[in-house]
Amino acid sequence: MKVAYQGVEGSYSESALIKHFGKNVESLGLETFEDVFDAVKNGKADSGILPFENTIAGSVSANYDLLLKEDVFVIAEVFQKISHSLLSHRGNSISNVKTAFSHPHAIEQCRTFLKKHKIKAVPEYDTAGAAKIVKERLRLDEAAIASELCAEIYGLDILEKGIESNKNDTTKFFVFVQKQKIPPDLKKEKTSIAFKTKHYPGALVNCLQRLAKNGINLTKLESRPIPENPWEYVFYADFEGSDDAENVKLALAEMEASSLFIKILGSYPKGKE
Repeated sequence: MKVAYQGVEGSYSESALIKHFGKNVESLGLETFEDVFDAVKNGKADSGILPFENTIAGSVSANYDLLLKEDVFVIAEVFQKISHSLLSHRGNSISNVKTAFSHPHAIEQCRTFLKKHKIKAVPEYDTAGAAKIVKERLRLDEAAIASELCAEIYGLDILEKGIESNKNDTTKFFVFVQKQKIPPDLKKEKTSIAFKTKHYPGALVNCLQRLAKNGINLTKLESRPIPENPWEYVFYADFEGSDDAENVKLALAEMEASSLFIKILGSYPKGKE
């Protein structure tokens, strides 16, 4: 099995991939989120895994937009704890480090640590890429903020673990496949949908009442602008239940009266945090 993710070897996306699939799958690191969707659609990968929400930074809007646009199906959610480490060359010490490379989100989460040690932050595209840069540049005054996995992959020392200020940082990833590749024995406990309401007072309330009326517990609701249609919005919702369950089918059918469209994005087992 081949699984596509965004980033280079050692990224948090690859950590989430290993957590869900184990180490006996072939991982395919790609440059952009779009590349991961394309790899799944074109059959270059059996499935893709991408981040969709973070407890601190919020939703990854670009991936929700792509999930709405592309003809794929979510089959799993994976919760990956994010813990940052300061990595540098073997035998180095924090006292030598003047500059740290990392993704802007990681830099922000480690701002207190960096200020304490008077380390200048330099933004990079991703955390694993930052570790790779530090390894290649061979400078003792430079370090990377990245995962412990990166230390192992790039032969760096962990100068200090857990340097983030918020210890509850977690990212939710979705695993998705072509619709014809949905596992027949998939355990469906949660469902994600996207829908756009009609333009009349109370349309959204009517949609949500249909869910409540049919005993469906909503776990997420978020609005997103539609890039192609300025000032128009689509709603993303997660709720407990399978898209095969009769009460879910009935609720979605009733929602159609108040909606311009409804798309089932996926139905999958509950992830373990």
